[in-house]
Amino acid sequence: MPSLPLLHELLAHTHLLTERQRSQGTIGAVGPLLCVHSEATSDGELVAVDRFFAADCSPAAALLAMRNYGPQRDHLLFVVDAPPERQAAFLRAGFRLVEIQWLMACSLAEWQPIEAKMGPGVEVRRATGAGDAVGLSAIDGLEPIPIDELNDPALSHYYVAVDTVPTTYGRNAHYDETIAWVSHIFTAPQHRGQGHATALMHQLLADSAKAGVEQSLLLSTNMAHSLYARLGYCDIAPVAILQAAPSLLRRSVRHR
Repeated sequence: MPSLPLLHELLAHTHLLTERQRSQGTIGAVGPLLCVHSEATSDGELVAVDRFFAADCSPAAALLAMRNYGPQRDHLLFVVDAPPERQAAFLRAGFRLVEIQWLMACSLAEWQPIEAKMGPGVEVRRATGAGDAVGLSAIDGLEPIPIDELNDPALSHYYVAVDTVPTTYGRNAHYDETIAWVSHIFTAPQHRGQGHATALMHQLLADSAKAGVEQSLLLSTNMAHSLYARLGYCDIAPVAILQAAPSLLRRSVRHR
């Protein structure tokens, strides 16, 4: 199992997995924190985002680092290994809790496949071309997957199709030869509860195991936690996603 410092660094780097993310973002130390700063143009306007990551760091130290840095209005702090008492300490310091998620891992050397029961005409596929990219955007209404991401050898895009209509999407990224990061698992509301996400994850994990991946990691919401637990994932650490109140950052000078 990766150590906590490695998990802290890995979680930050999951925001820079694709070529587009790397071209728009930078990563660096901000005091005891790691910060991923991203800039992109949306509707003709420059949108800047800061994501901070804390491992063994007190609320006061995190706040001081963020204040000195001067984060964007759109910012989040991910606190790795945040049990309830540590969450409470950050809240007392003035942070607002956005969400609690779970860092989970599946050891593929011990993984036992489970088979999802699906009806006729349902199959798991790999997205490989422009047609797939456009079709998958209908699942959640997002922009089509960029072609360069489909062609990136470190990324694998999976989807479930019912009579050729996509219902579920998921992405697998190789962090290195032994660690993969699963993300973007989403099933259209009208197709939930039919085993599609389970089938997609089963295929994704089977392919990872064949490729020599030892650990499959992901960050789970509370809603998806039971699904991943059934698939063989175990909790590593709770991750508190926080935001600092504007009043705590007023004396900062905006980072450029």
